[in-house]
Amino acid sequence: MIKNDAMKSLADAEGKAFFLKMVGDYYRYMAESAQNELLAQARDGALEHYKQADAAGKDLPACNPIKLGLALNFSVFYYEVMQDNKQACQLAETALQEAMNKIDDVDEETFRDAKSIIELLKENLTLWKEEEGDNNIEDL
Repeated sequence: MIKNDAMKSLADAEGKAFFLKMVGDYYRYMAESAQNELLAQARDGALEHYKQADAAGKDLPACNPIKLGLALNFSVFYYEVMQDNKQACQLAETALQEAMNKIDDVDEETFRDAKSIIELLKENLTLWKEEEGDNNIEDL
């Protein structure tokens, strides 16, 4: 339904990024419990849609909740499904740093929405970096 109906009527980057992220999330959830051929299909579907969502939302502001949520979920995908700790950390760190550089410039509502996602990015980075023996995430 998302691919066939919702995506066809969208013209704005935020909407496209949101729905592509949603499809990527769907495939990621499948990949977390799938095996063999289904795992490969789910993994590839998630990667494809997360990349498309990232491209669609590339010009969104750094503190946009859709953009931050995509970075959060895409980094979890790299960590959990792809078993790529380095890429997961890199993606999360980039989003976190960009958001931290702009957080003082946003309105109160955006700040509240962004802050919760930023905290989740930080928590993940802390856990992931502990595995590598590196744990220096700055506070908000």
